[in-house]
Amino acid sequence: MIRILYLFVFIFLGCTNNPTLPKPKAFLYKEFTKPNYKNYKNECGYSLDVNMSSSVNSKGCNLNLYNEEFKSTIFISFLKINNNLDLIKSDFNIKINENSKNAFFVNTSEYSDPKKRVFAKYFSFTGNTPANTHFFITDSVSSFLAGSLYFESKPNYDSLIPYINYTNNDIRKMIQSFQWN
Repeated sequence: MIRILYLFVFIFLGCTNNPTLPKPKAFLYKEFTKPNYKNYKNECGYSLDVNMSSSVNSKGCNLNLYNEEFKSTIFISFLKINNNLDLIKSDFNIKINENSKNAFFVNTSEYSDPKKRVFAKYFSFTGNTPANTHFFITDSVSSFLAGSLYFESKPNYDSLIPYINYTNNDIRKMIQSFQWN
């Protein structure tokens, strides 16, 4: 009889009216410092402004701009044009199409400064894509520079968006400050 009484007390105490609610999905809020830029000039005939929080790793005419805090890299590749600008742009567009498979939206913008012979196109992807940004800069005659932004994490656009926006501002600054030497 006592066992049955303990069983009812145990069941009664275990039954409460407090439903279990799932925790809401939350993302960290990041305060960013104002970026400072330095001009990076290399022996391959171009210069651009780079965020001082990024480390620059030069491999020939190619650059890797690594941000330790964000765990992100902007990969920049330099190519000489030998009457094959259309072929190079076609290869670049193939990469854009492959990358946009997981994108909800692709924002495209162009920049041109004919006096400096700088012509650029910029692609920003909304969604869980491997690379969040692609861009190219060319003089349309002899030089072509392609760049892309990658994070060292599984693509999760919602949690990466503050870092993507901050880094995209750096990329815009690079494009606007770009000069052929």
